[in-house]
Amino acid sequence: MKKLVLFAIILSVLLTGCNNNNNKQVVLEKKPIQVEVAQAKPGTFIRSLTYKGTVQPWKRANIGPEVSGRISRIYKKQGDVVAKGELLAELDATTMKLQKKQAEAALAVAMASFKDAVLNFQRVKSLYEKKAVSRMQYEKSELALEAADTQKKSAEASLNVMIHTLENFYMKAPFAGIITSKNYEEGDTVNPMMGMSAGVLTLMDMARVKIILDIPSEDIEKLEVGQRCIIEIGTLPGEKFSGTVFSKNLAADALSKTFKLEVVVDNPGTRIKTGIFADVSVEIERKDNVIVLPNSALMGENQLVLYIDGKAKYVEIEIAEKSEDEFVVSKGLQGGEMVVVEGNFDLREDSLITLEGETK
Repeated sequence: MKKLVLFAIILSVLLTGCNNNNNKQVVLEKKPIQVEVAQAKPGTFIRSLTYKGTVQPWKRANIGPEVSGRISRIYKKQGDVVAKGELLAELDATTMKLQKKQAEAALAVAMASFKDAVLNFQRVKSLYEKKAVSRMQYEKSELALEAADTQKKSAEASLNVMIHTLENFYMKAPFAGIITSKNYEEGDTVNPMMGMSAGVLTLMDMARVKIILDIPSEDIEKLEVGQRCIIEIGTLPGEKFSGTVFSKNLAADALSKTFKLEVVVDNPGTRIKTGIFADVSVEIERKDNVIVLPNSALMGENQLVLYIDGKAKYVEIEIAEKSEDEFVVSKGLQGGEMVVVEGNFDLREDSLITLEGETK
C-alpha cells in the first residue's frame, strides 16, 4: 500500500512538470516576432547601369609661351583662382620691345615715303593730263608710288609680326580656372621648339568635371546623351552627385572594343578632385507614381507578407519591373499596406508580429 501511494505521488509530480513545460512552450509560441515594414505607396522606379570611371577636369591647359626666352615673372602660384584673360606669367621682353620700336620707326619712314610718292604721282598725273610731261615720266611716278606702297605694307607686316611675337611673351589664361601646378621658376629658360613636357603653369577648369567611362559593346545602345546619372566619389564617401551623359563615342576602341562615354558633373566648391575613381550609375529607365518595394520584401516569385492587426498575412502580387535592389508591383496591392521587408522569412500565415521598437 505504501508503495502504491509513493508511486502515485511521483506520477503526480511528473505530470505537473510536463504541464508546466507545455505551458512554457505555448507562451514561447505566442511571443510576437519583431519585423521591419515599409508602406506600399507611390514612388519612382529607376533602372540603372553602373560603371567605374576616372574624374578629369572639364578643361585643362598647359600655359606656356610660343617663343623661347627667359621667364621674368610668374604672377600665380598653385591653388590660385584666375579669370579668363588674366596675366599669369611673362618672358623677358627687353630685346623684343627694342625690335618693336625699330619696326615702328621703319613703318614711319615707309609711311612718309608713301605720302611723298602719292603727292608726286598726283602732280605728275596732272601735268601728264595737260601733256606737260611725257608718258615715261608718268609711268615712272606710278611705279614709284607702287614701290612706296609695297614698302609701307612690308613695314606694317613687320610691325604686326613684332606685336604678335611680343604678345606671346605674355602668358594669359585661356579660360577661368584654378592653377593646379607651377612647373618652372622665374629665371628659367624655356624653348617650346625643343618640346616642353609641361607648361610654365597648369590651368584647370574645375567648376564642373567630366568622368570618362569605358562601355562594353552590349550596353552602348542603352545609353544616350542627356540621360541622368548618380555619381559616388571615392574621396567623398556617403555623398551622391547628379550628372548627365554629355557625349558618347560611336566608334569602339580598336584594342578593348569598348566605347567611350563622357559624363559631366557640376562641381561647386571644387570638392570633387581630379584623377580619382568614381562609380557612375546611368539611368536607363524611369517610372514615376508606381508602387516600389525592396527585393527583401519578396517571398518566392510573387508573394509578400503584410502586417495587419499584429498578424502576418500572405498576399500574391504581379511584378511589372525588377532591378537589383527593388521591384514594381503592378497588381495585388491597393496602396497604403504595411509590407514586411525584414524578418519575413520566419513568418507563417497569422503569425504574431510586432514592429521594430514596438513593445507588447
